Parts: sequence; structure tokens; C-alpha cells
Amino acid sequence: MNEHALTIKTSRDGPVCVLTVSGDLDLSQADGFLQLAARAIDGRTERLVLDLAGVTFLDCAGVRALAIAMRFVPRGCPVVVRSLSPTARRILELVGLDLEHLAELSPASNPSWAVARGGQRSRARGHGR
Repeated sequence: MNEHALTIKTSRDGPVCVLTVSGDLDLSQADGFLQLAARAIDGRTERLVLDLAGVTFLDCAGVRALAIAMRFVPRGCPVVVRSLSPTARRILELVGLDLEHLAELSPASNPSWAVARGGQRSRARGHGR
């Protein structure tokens, strides 16, 4: 098996849905990710946790897939990014999108994103928002 093959583990603890993503989230894997996310995130989801620590590669299609997946989140549901691999963080920086802006793509009325970095929120520079 390819060490960079995409694996997505889903778990649910009551209203909390956790998606643990490992491997390459790229053009060839984006549709599969979206199909699984659409099944995992439902009307019972009151908190979504994304663990992206194992992401080894992320391209524009992968970023787009993450943004589309945010549209599956019910209104008012906070999304927490438990971890973000250095690779994924760098790609998001290169495309000029940080987690806070990705959250704005969600229908959540009051998105609450947190990156496990001592509670600090990242801010994109130069976006005039």
C-alpha cells in the first residue's frame, strides 16, 4: 500500500463527529473524501473535529474539497481543527487561505474554529477582511 494513500477515519461520540485524514488529499482523492464527509456529517452533528495531522500532501483540489465539506456542516455547528500538518499549513498559506477563512465557507452562523496551538487563531495577511 502506498504510504501516501488517503485514509479517512470517521468516529462519532454522540453529537461530535471526528474526521481523521491521513495521506494525500489531492485531485485524485478529493471526490472520495467528499463522499465520505457527506455521509459522516449529518443533522445530528453538533461539533465537527478535523484531524489533519497526517496529511502528507494537499493540492488546490484538496483545499477545495475541505471548503466544500464545510458546506455539509449544520448551521451553528462549530468546526475544530485538532491538528494541521506542516505540509497542509504551508499549502493553505500559499493559496492565501487560513482556517478562519475556510470556516467562512461554512453555513455556520457563528463559526468557531480552533487550531490546537494554545488557542491561537491564525490570521491571513493582506486579505482586507
